[in-house]
Amino acid sequence: MSVRIIDCTEPAELYLHYDGQSEAQPAYIELDTQDGTLHADCNAEIGGAVPSSVYHGLHRRYGIPALTADAANRVMQEIAPLAERIIAGTEAEWDGNNTVAVLSDDALAAEEELEAHLGLPSQEHGYSDEPNQGFDDGDLIAVWDIDGATNGCEVDEYDITADTTDDRLDEIEAEILRDLVGCGESGVAVCHGLDDYLRELRDDLADEDPLTAAELRIAREQMGLTGDHLAKLLRVNPRTLRSWEAGRDEVPGRIRPEIAELKQATDKAVADLVASLDGEDDAVLITFRNDEDYLAAHRGSQWNASWHRQVCARAAERAGARIDYADEADDE
Repeated sequence: MSVRIIDCTEPAELYLHYDGQSEAQPAYIELDTQDGTLHADCNAEIGGAVPSSVYHGLHRRYGIPALTADAANRVMQEIAPLAERIIAGTEAEWDGNNTVAVLSDDALAAEEELEAHLGLPSQEHGYSDEPNQGFDDGDLIAVWDIDGATNGCEVDEYDITADTTDDRLDEIEAEILRDLVGCGESGVAVCHGLDDYLRELRDDLADEDPLTAAELRIAREQMGLTGDHLAKLLRVNPRTLRSWEAGRDEVPGRIRPEIAELKQATDKAVADLVASLDGEDDAVLITFRNDEDYLAAHRGSQWNASWHRQVCARAAERAGARIDYADEADDE
């Protein structure tokens, strides 16, 4: 059986670090001796537990450091001939309790060669006592800690404000990681906790300068949202939202960036609608009388009909278009 390689597709696919864990999860290359596939992955189980198929040898795992996707794919190509020998010499047999893998002498020899290629230790040979198993730095994902990756000036450097959206914070994180790539040989850099660090900077600013009751209500009305619908989008009780808008309770800081996110999405919807007209003469925008009609035409949307009417109104003003209801447009 020829081995089928399942390539890694994301540059940092073999780096997995759970919150609350001091170390990243171990990475490995796995050979499925039954279906003939070879792939690289991380052990998602905390504590090193493995499936029964691995325990009984049907799936063979070989530990590797956190390689970049390109390096992992290259290595799998290099060991493919050895993997084919292992597959050819492996039989699945019932031992009275479980189905286990039984390897021929040639399969065992091939596996030893494979482990040697990966720099894995064995009882007979100490192939490599280096933590990186002899791989070049360029093959490894560059792992940075938060103190090394940040300088404490990110608020000013990237113009982070209380209204900075999560999408923009993701862009900033990507910019920082690109800069870190330039500090070493690897083309891939990661930093556990960097996303949380940036969100904490933004959230602290929002806590210091929350929306006023009037600003919250005006933002809602500008987006054409009912109180109940905005409460749903913010994942709060409608009574809570009414209390904020009435000034009975202070608006929490976390609401400010969430409102900024919704406003940004609304602005984009307006811009996209204007662009869709593409200079049409006598253009007509179609909107909806009620939520039922809107959702029938936009299944899965988080928005409602009143929001869509407001988007159409703003787009029509910019494009000089008319607006009509869907049912009336169908009758014409």
